[in-house]
Amino acid sequence: MKGTISTNQKCSLCGGVLKYIEGKGILRCLNDPDVIWNLNCFVRFGRKHTKRFKTVFEAERHLTYLRAQTDHDVFDIRDWQKNAPLSFLVLREKFVKTKELDNVGQKQLRHIEYVLNLAGEQWDKMNIKAIGEGEIDDFFARDFGVSNKTLANYKSVLTDFWTWVVRRERRFSKIEMPLFPDIKYKLKMRKIVKTCDQIDILDEVKKITWPTNPRIWLGIRLMAWYPKVRPGEMVNVLEGHINLHDGWIVFPQPKEREPKYIVLLPEHVEIIQNIRDLVPRAMPDMPFFRHLKSRSGVKAGVKFGPKYFNKWWNKACKNLGIEGVSVYPGVKHSTVTPLGMHLSPEQIQNDVTGHASDAFKRYYLPDKERAVYATRKVAEMQSKSDPHVIHIKTGAK
Repeated sequence: MKGTISTNQKCSLCGGVLKYIEGKGILRCLNDPDVIWNLNCFVRFGRKHTKRFKTVFEAERHLTYLRAQTDHDVFDIRDWQKNAPLSFLVLREKFVKTKELDNVGQKQLRHIEYVLNLAGEQWDKMNIKAIGEGEIDDFFARDFGVSNKTLANYKSVLTDFWTWVVRRERRFSKIEMPLFPDIKYKLKMRKIVKTCDQIDILDEVKKITWPTNPRIWLGIRLMAWYPKVRPGEMVNVLEGHINLHDGWIVFPQPKEREPKYIVLLPEHVEIIQNIRDLVPRAMPDMPFFRHLKSRSGVKAGVKFGPKYFNKWWNKACKNLGIEGVSVYPGVKHSTVTPLGMHLSPEQIQNDVTGHASDAFKRYYLPDKERAVYATRKVAEMQSKSDPHVIHIKTGAK
């Protein structure tokens, strides 16, 4: 049978080797059968597995277990290695590295790490095979002080992690996908602004930012015209991403992972060129949306922070008495919602928001006519008020 139990202890009478007696829980001298040993010993199972025990009885139980695993074709040497390659800690760290290689956005990557760290508080020392439905249910039963929507996001991260583990281990270990609890939630309606209020806010942003840095207003204005662009994507635009000759801006690493583009209207090309001309020519790898002057805590040339557009949007809203809407729903959802009266859902998805998975292929611009048509519809929509959009301006007449 595979495996044996050995000890470094020698016979006290002849100095000979003590041999394991199968099923007896002892080691015995071959020359002097009355000399037995049942204390410190170690199990050898193949060339790679050695484990020490205080008694032969404990070692025998371990050896029997390994043999049973082998009989059922589930023995995995990695289960017993000191570096614990199948522990939750080791696997989750590898999973995060794969996400980094996949160029997942930093915000999403931080979220993944946060959720896995939470789970790791209970599971880091556990073998992934030992984590089943019971442990997962216990995790979601913890009071994290968050909504069910957030818990559902946690579930998505863990489901993605286990899917990766099952795929990775299918050749070596029979790891099955565990069942996750059903987490129900209802999405709240996002607050948006009426089209005419959106225009007022943009005008106010221009009023309070133009003398200092017109690029603040420009970034927010472009997001209102091109709803497929998120604030985090806009601040990442470099000078070299803007092609005014052909009239487009490329976003190399958006949330959709594939590069996406916006086709600029001629008037926007002119505005961007005029704003560029206000400062010395910049290198292609320089952030376009950057601070132009050094001041307390900020150096000239540094790109805007992820919340910088929202900061000035909120100031403009406060000046106008508008409450409860941030820059993202204020420019994206407040533009897309009334477009439903002019464009089909497919047109909005593909040509306006750019959320279709195959909408933008690498290094190719979208259909220019369709993109310009959609943008023109934004212009038409922004030129008049739409009664179907929620109006939240306080004290409005």
